[in-house]
Amino acid sequence: MIIQAFASYLQSINEDIPSVVLLSKWIQNILEKKPSNNIERVIHHEINYSKNKIGMFIMTGKEKSGKILLESLYNFALSYEGQKFARWVHDKNASDFNVEKL
Repeated sequence: MIIQAFASYLQSINEDIPSVVLLSKWIQNILEKKPSNNIERVIHHEINYSKNKIGMFIMTGKEKSGKILLESLYNFALSYEGQKFARWVHDKNASDFNVEKL
């Protein structure tokens, strides 16, 4: 459920932004507001978000299940990025990668 919600979020955003960056923004946006559905309630219950004065932040799992959730979301973001790259490469020809000698 949670990964499906994140996948829907990824599909609605500009593809030029790395998916790991989008993951952090998605979680941050959820944690900064009151939960309105079960997905947001689970994220609030499982993930801790801390930010310092200069804007740096860290997200950690509150318990073992929260750590597993974060790792799963991160791995999904990386696989989504790999899939985007694979689609990009598939649309290229071998001649697109030839480099002329200087």
